[in-house]
Amino acid sequence: MSKPTPEQLKAWGASLREIDPTSLVQEEGLKVQWYLGDSATELYCWVHDDGRPDHLQLVFSRVSVEWSEKKGLTTGTFQTGGSMAGGRYDPYLLSVGKEVDLEVCEAALVLLTASSIAQPLYAPMVEAVRKALAAAPG
Repeated sequence: MSKPTPEQLKAWGASLREIDPTSLVQEEGLKVQWYLGDSATELYCWVHDDGRPDHLQLVFSRVSVEWSEKKGLTTGTFQTGGSMAGGRYDPYLLSVGKEVDLEVCEAALVLLTASSIAQPLYAPMVEAVRKALAAAPG
């Protein structure tokens, strides 16, 4: 990852705005929410009918951080020359790491906490990121 500055991360987080949900394909039993910000920053949220997040994906600076109820926390990087269609990266270009990248997690934490998105929506991802950072050696 080409490391963005904390100021850039905060600006990208602050720029996130929800895209009209009527323009999104919804999944049965899950509401899909999409937030789009500056510099191709995106947050996708799949939320249960009762409001609990099921799966979250944050994309920024050619990296991703994902959290799900089933799989927990993962991070990934995008291959150079990747393509994007309709705001979504082609999934075959995303390389999910075998270990959680702590540098990506630190950046995601700065970005998310600078956003105006309702904290309960992304809280499970922040909690998982903080646990990963706390468990890091050294």
